[in-house]
Parts: sequence; C-alpha cells; structure tokens
Amino acid sequence: MKGLAKIIFLVFLLSSFCGCTKSVEIQNFTFSGMGTVLSVIYTGEKNEALENAVKKDAEIVESELSYYKDSSFVSILNREAYEKEVVVPEHVCRLIEKSLEYGEMSGGVFDITYKSTGELWENNKNKIPDEKTIEEKQRFVGGDKLSVNCTENKIKFASLGVKIDLGGIAKGYAIDRAADIMKKYGVENFIVNYGGDMLFCGNKGGKPWSIGIKNPDKPSEILKKLELGTSGCKGVATSGDYERFFVIEGETFSHILNPKTGKPVKDARSVTVIGENATLTDAAATAVSVALHEKEAVKKIMEKFRVEIYTLSGEDSVLKEW
Repeated sequence: MKGLAKIIFLVFLLSSFCGCTKSVEIQNFTFSGMGTVLSVIYTGEKNEALENAVKKDAEIVESELSYYKDSSFVSILNREAYEKEVVVPEHVCRLIEKSLEYGEMSGGVFDITYKSTGELWENNKNKIPDEKTIEEKQRFVGGDKLSVNCTENKIKFASLGVKIDLGGIAKGYAIDRAADIMKKYGVENFIVNYGGDMLFCGNKGGKPWSIGIKNPDKPSEILKKLELGTSGCKGVATSGDYERFFVIEGETFSHILNPKTGKPVKDARSVTVIGENATLTDAAATAVSVALHEKEAVKKIMEKFRVEIYTLSGEDSVLKEW
C-alpha cells in the first residue's frame, strides 16, 4: 500500500558516506521482490553470505504473506479459515496479531480485513462499485472478524467473505527481518529500502543519516530536510496517491482504501512517518493516509505509535508537521 517514494524521498545513499570522519568501505546490492525494487547499502567488506541471506529471506516473506500467491498462508487463510481453524507458523500468527493491535491503536483506520471490500475495486476495473454492493461487503470488514490464538498458532475467520491482506505491513516486516540478519552478520551501519519503506541503522561514518522530503509535484523542491541520528535504527515510510492509483470510468482513485467506508481515500498526496522500526511505520503511514483530514485521529496515531508525521494533502502544497 505504499508508493516507491522516488519522488518523496531524496535519500543520500552512496553519497551519504561522503565527508565522513574516516574512510568507510561501502557495499550495496539490489534485487527484485514483493512486486518492487529491494535494495540494501551497508558498510564494511562485501559479504556474499549476508547478501544471499537477505535475498532469501525476502523471498520467504513474499511466499508466506503475499495475497497474490495461492500457496501463501494469507491465501490459505482466505480460502479455508471461515470453515475451520487454520494453523500457521508462529511468526505469521504474531504478525497478524500485531496487525490487529495496530488496528486498535489506529482507531480502525489500519485494518488488514479491508480486502473484503477492496477486492471490489481491484476486480471491477470497468465500473465503480455501487453503494449497495459496498455496504454488503463492509459487513466482513473489521478486526473482530478474526479470532487469533497465537498460543496454538490458530486463526479462524468469522464467516465466508472475510479476507485479509498484509500489504500494508509486510514490507516493513520484511525490512525489520533483513535488519536482524544484517546485525547477526555483525553489520551495524546500513540502509534497507524495500520499495520506499526504509530502515536506517547506525550512522554514515559517525555522522547522522539524512533524508529530504520532496514535493511530488515539483521534484526539484525539497520541502524538509531531516536527520535520523547516529545510533540505533529508525523506520521511515511514505504513502500517497502520486504514484499508485487506478482509473475507473475515467475517474482516478487512490490505491489506499478507507476500511471504514470501503472507498478509496481522497487528497492523501503524501504521508511521511518516522518511528522506531519499519513494521510500525509501514502500518502508521497507511493509517495516517486514511485519517489525514481528521486532525484528532492523526494526533492519536502520532501519540500511540510514537511517530513523527509529515503530510501533504491534495488541497495545497504546504508540508504539515504534526
């Protein structure tokens, strides 16, 4: 549910290490997965075992969590969990459990069951879904439609028609897993960038990582420069309608769906969220995109997720810092 952020973020990647206090050897590798471009930059000697481990893990995450792969656990749940409890690996159960927790924290604007209605917009490319059909599908949306027991790793759906999609959190989750792999190999300073969702860890030769938020309508204009610190990790996610959208009956719609209405969100031009890890910021960016025009709702998301938020609506070109 995220754009690639090539317009939003000016990330000083290879050049990030210029002007460092000491000479630093830089490695980088890029590969495809999760329907996008995945890339990692790290310091130190090239380590093919590390790189292969990261690539393999991204493949595993996609094979387990993709809505579009018939053999994934998400697809198995969508096919079978309304009839019986389905056993899944503990890490998959915990991610679904965490997704439901984020749903509650967000006041329901982040909801992995949005797909129950969202499929109407995906599968009906030539006609805008009518109100009655949307209303009928909306009864399958909501975290209360799932029963999750991670003691036994069993998941059950309330009824036929309930469907989940982890697209709003899976890339962030994969990034955090990649970070764990990097650290196991002794690498502390790195950037993981999976399709615009990012994690910055450590520093660039003693100096803080830097990013710039750009105006999607004026790519040469940097609206805000930010420093992310020199230790620990920071997740950075962006969401918006400037790159990913679809057209039905000549009308353009955002790819982000409001789970409360069953309709695409409006005017969420771009949302940038910075927080403690990539899983959290991935979900929070989606939530803020949905709640963008509800001031109190966004403030609650900021407080509960403990994130920094920067938004640009379709109504103006002024970057708002929450």
